[in-house]
Amino acid sequence: MDPKKSSSPAITALFLVQLVFSIIFAFANLFMNIYLWSRGKSFWQIGVFNLFSVQAIFFSSLCGAYALKRWGTRSTFLLSSLLALGLFGYLFVFNVAKPSLIPTLGLLYGGYIGLFYIGFNLQILWLSNDKNRSLLVGLESAFATLAQLLTPLLAGYFIAARGYRDSFMLIIGLLILQLLISSRVPRIRATGGYRKRYFFLAENETMARLGFSSAAYGFLAAFIQMSYGLFFYFLVQNEWRLGIWNFVFGGVSATMFWLVGKQLKQTNREILLSMGMLMATIVTLSLLLPVPQLFILFNLVISVSLPMIWVPAKSSHYTQMIEIANQSNKQQTSRLGKMMQLLVFREFSISLGRIVFFMLIVIGFDFGLSVSYYAMILLACLMPFTIRLFAAEKIK
Repeated sequence: MDPKKSSSPAITALFLVQLVFSIIFAFANLFMNIYLWSRGKSFWQIGVFNLFSVQAIFFSSLCGAYALKRWGTRSTFLLSSLLALGLFGYLFVFNVAKPSLIPTLGLLYGGYIGLFYIGFNLQILWLSNDKNRSLLVGLESAFATLAQLLTPLLAGYFIAARGYRDSFMLIIGLLILQLLISSRVPRIRATGGYRKRYFFLAENETMARLGFSSAAYGFLAAFIQMSYGLFFYFLVQNEWRLGIWNFVFGGVSATMFWLVGKQLKQTNREILLSMGMLMATIVTLSLLLPVPQLFILFNLVISVSLPMIWVPAKSSHYTQMIEIANQSNKQQTSRLGKMMQLLVFREFSISLGRIVFFMLIVIGFDFGLSVSYYAMILLACLMPFTIRLFAAEKIK
């Protein structure tokens, strides 16, 4: 499929399906851990759910690579929606999370995310060029952050008023809508040009650097997810208050994603990365102090600094992947297939970072907060620097 010939309705459908996905993802990302906590009061269960979901994100990306080759990107959107229908359908019918089923629920959730992103990111890569890449990355982030802005507020109020079971019913309705819109997204097939071993291994130094920076982001993003969600829930003790605060954090983040996406240029990329790195590192260090209210400061500052780090880094990743794919095309291999290979490797790297974080949850939190908590904070302090360091190299 030639991106220049893509119809406006098809492109609109792509971003509409991303918006619906982002609403569901924002709901689950914030409230699933709290739901599990309310049912089991166990950090171990939360860690297991997230570990299985993170592993499923990567392995579903591999399955998505096969689906992209056989049926095209549309199939990954459809399969993604069906897996989530299975997850939330079960929670709606039974309204319980049995410990024995926690891994299965994590696999369904991770499969939903992985299948969606392997198709969506391939679409964005295929449609982007040097002129519109930062804009598309900023637009993608703005849609996601818009969902993160409104979903916590509305969902927090609805959960407080009606409970989780009715909330799951609304999510099922949104998933049916996502399924319908998915049938209208562009259908792009990756027919070859990739090497399976490089799903797991860096093909060259450029991809090794991209992998390190993506793994660092995975760890940091997992920590921020818990800070916005369960850690902050312990402070406010109420889904409605949690939703109000996340509305504030989401508003700050949405504004920053829009500003950075609009203003990002090659000349100011390093400045934005460095400023975001310093802000994120300093505010993360403040969490070493035993003051729970510092999570308010952390969440506000990280809402400003994360877009300053990740939009330039992600734009750089896309530039690197497109350059490598173009070089492969000169060697008469499939450009799309190469892009898919690089996306799977990037997803693998992000998953590794997330796995390290949630392993700390599993092995540490049920046996006392001190050691694992401080290890988590110290590691999180290193992540902004790692992202900035390995995203700094320019294409040769």
